Amino acid sequence: MGSVATEIRGFVAVVSFDNAARMNAIDSGVAEGLAAAAAALKARNDIGALVLRGAGEKSFCSGIDLKFVEQFAGRAAGFAALDEKIEAFCRDMAAMPFPTIAMLHGNCHGGGVHLAATADFRFGDAALKLSVPAVKNRLFYPISALERLVLILGETRAKRLLYEGEPLDADTLLGWGFLDRVCPGAELERATLAYAAKLAGQPRDVVAVYQEIFRALRRGDAEKARELRAQAKRAAAG
Repeated sequence: MGSVATEIRGFVAVVSFDNAARMNAIDSGVAEGLAAAAAALKARNDIGALVLRGAGEKSFCSGIDLKFVEQFAGRAAGFAALDEKIEAFCRDMAAMPFPTIAMLHGNCHGGGVHLAATADFRFGDAALKLSVPAVKNRLFYPISALERLVLILGETRAKRLLYEGEPLDADTLLGWGFLDRVCPGAELERATLAYAAKLAGQPRDVVAVYQEIFRALRRGDAEKARELRAQAKRAAAG
């Protein structure tokens, strides 16, 4: 069964999920561990950034662990056993008061793309291959994942990712705006952690307000965004 570990490096939390025998596929251990880690970190005020990564060097995440799913009487039941925890993780990632970065290396497929899309930023190595083969496998991707993909890529490219189902390389993902930076494999960890430390060095109270403002704007609630800004300005002046 997979596991999740959280390491605090200064003001940066590094959350690593490990199911090495299955290319870091998502089983109950990974799903439950990610949900628990995100819930715990969201409540901390001493963290300035979060890095999400798959353990090892071969794969960020190969998707849902089908071997785990096959343990259930029906395919739907197997996926449902993971959905609640994955959705809890995604909700808490979206609510973080600090920026989050997914560090993508090797392979990132299916459910792994869902995890990566929850982050504010994504760094990838030059060898990255990413795909969402949901349509060709007759699977229905989670709505929260589709929402994020449309937000990041736009509707047309999100459709291409699903309908074509073919792996995309790092340069294409950079051009599409899914990746924020591409690094040689040997430099990916250093570059990701350095950027996380840079973001963590910004005033955390101000960043937390901006995170709330961006969430309000994403919901189409410009009035709430103005209210949050006005409250923050009053607090700063007082």
